[in-house]
Amino acid sequence: MNNSGAMRPSAESAAAALRTARAAENAARQSARSVPAWYPATHGLLLAAAMSGFGLARAWPRWEGWILAAALLCAVAFLVVTWRVQHASGVAPWFARRERGTARGAWVLPLIPFAAGLAGALLFGTAGAFIGFGIVAGAVSWLQAARGRAGAREAS
Repeated sequence: MNNSGAMRPSAESAAAALRTARAAENAARQSARSVPAWYPATHGLLLAAAMSGFGLARAWPRWEGWILAAALLCAVAFLVVTWRVQHASGVAPWFARRERGTARGAWVLPLIPFAAGLAGALLFGTAGAFIGFGIVAGAVSWLQAARGRAGAREAS
């Protein structure tokens, strides 16, 4: 006990806590490396197909039912693939902590798909909004996942 009556941790408990922290850090690094090579492309293409499909359905009323079914299937597949990869790896490696200087512009990239959707809406209405947002969001998603996977490989 110290002067305040609180117990001081022993050297053994401090060493055990340090070993636990190191093991957790190593597990996070290992799981970041376990993101499969096919994931960035699949992630981006499924997102683009789902969102664009919702817009194309309005543009082609004759095929609306089939296009909506395909878009919904792509959206569900996107969610399942995302969940399975993140759940299997234990962490989402592309949401890693950033250095202080790089966080300033981090909010700009997610705004690009919304700007594309707005431009599509102004030019072509609701269908253009979905298609513009879908294609650009899919490309951004693909690039972010690929960049995160590459960064995880470099860190290992």
